[in-house]
Amino acid sequence: MASACGVSLDDIETIHHRPCIASCGVPFILAELKSRTALAAASPNVDVFRLEVTRQPAVSILIYTQVDEADIHIRARMFAPHDGIPEDPATGSANVALIGLLAKLRPEANLSLSKTIAQGVEMGRTSILQAKAEKNNGIVATYIGGRCVPVMSGTIDLA
Repeated sequence: MASACGVSLDDIETIHHRPCIASCGVPFILAELKSRTALAAASPNVDVFRLEVTRQPAVSILIYTQVDEADIHIRARMFAPHDGIPEDPATGSANVALIGLLAKLRPEANLSLSKTIAQGVEMGRTSILQAKAEKNNGIVATYIGGRCVPVMSGTIDLA
């Protein structure tokens, strides 16, 4: 995971969890980094993704770091270069899996956990996602929404 994302093993935070696979429909490898600096310096290694990551049950990686920046709680980046996505500016399916994981890891049996996630910052397409998980003796619901930078618009006429 570290070599696939161009970070060192020392950049990976394991206090809360080790890199793992989480899913709310589409599986992702999730890994927490120790700092925003490590997150900003990350860069996907296409060869490692093609040769190593694609052999895993999940083939896209979401790296994140917890921050305290005004209204932002988490900064994230998602890489899947072998699928033609060098970096995705807004990955709802990965971040909804992340909020579910974070809620699951909390010791409380029942809670409502909400986090604001910034993604796409490093690529100049900042997205702000609102993620929420409901826990009632296990995860019972997860939600994701937010806004992103539009890159195109259009219409389709059905004849």
